[in-house]
Amino acid sequence: MKKLAIALVSVLALGTVMSSFCNVPSNEVSLVGKWKYYQEGKRMSKAELLFSYEHEEKCGNDYVEFFEDGKVNDVFYYGSGNCEMSVDSGTWKKEENHLIINFPYAGEETGEILLLDATTLKVKAEVEGKEVIYIYKKL
Repeated sequence: MKKLAIALVSVLALGTVMSSFCNVPSNEVSLVGKWKYYQEGKRMSKAELLFSYEHEEKCGNDYVEFFEDGKVNDVFYYGSGNCEMSVDSGTWKKEENHLIINFPYAGEETGEILLLDATTLKVKAEVEGKEVIYIYKKL
């Protein structure tokens, strides 16, 4: 009887351990949400030359917003204090470490995700034949 009780406790303990392994949350950070433009620049030799992104003075921060359904909005403010807003809408998807965005006016663009954590998104892309680095901060 004692052996049966030990075996039963062992099976229950193993089941609990296996269940907890199956419910371990993924460490992958989601792109879904608002990301403000923070820095942009390029790589020169082995160093990066980055500049602070200039938002329209007295207006909100320009940002990109990724939605769970694969839609994306790129939001910019302009107007020298009048704070008019422009929104470009498109679609997005993430494949491994690549971010693929498609805007109707620009077509599909692919960038390499260099860093993605809870606060920072860093992407390297080619724009007009030149490598550009964009850094976004989570809002």
